[in-house]
Amino acid sequence: MRRPAQHIIAASPGDLKNNRLGLQGPEQLRELQRQIDAFQPRMSRVVRRLVWLALIVTIAVVALSFVRVILLPVALAIEVAVVGAMLYLTSDFNRFVQQLMLDREAEAVRIVKGRTSSATLRHHILYYTCRIELQSYRVLDPSLARQFKTGELYQFYVLPQSRVIIAAEGIGEKNSVYRV
Repeated sequence: MRRPAQHIIAASPGDLKNNRLGLQGPEQLRELQRQIDAFQPRMSRVVRRLVWLALIVTIAVVALSFVRVILLPVALAIEVAVVGAMLYLTSDFNRFVQQLMLDREAEAVRIVKGRTSSATLRHHILYYTCRIELQSYRVLDPSLARQFKTGELYQFYVLPQSRVIIAAEGIGEKNSVYRV
């Protein structure tokens, strides 16, 4: 059978050569640095909103506990939950950006082969998660994930620390009878 045309996603030919060798290409390194720089103001906006939300919830809980609508143990439980959620989100954001910075410094790429489905794309505040076979990976650009065809076999180029997909290429199967 005839092998289908090569389907390259989010990579130039030079970057793709480097990816096949397990390295990031120069354009990918610049794009990764640009994305890291863009996360800093975005994170500060999210943290600022979290602080304002916590302040509003705290004022409401204190007012309701003074009026005796909410019992003091319930008010304390609400405050602990709010502070815990704030700490979790800020540490999650910081950890993700640190992983991206480590990937930027290492300039390494891991190669993963598998099939994906567009129905498995999930939204997070900073990225999208995409399920490939039995593993979840992250995608920073949602238009990248929309280019994957359901049921097709791809070779993904993934940053090892942050598990972010930076490029992919369709690899046709020889003598494949299955067509979508």
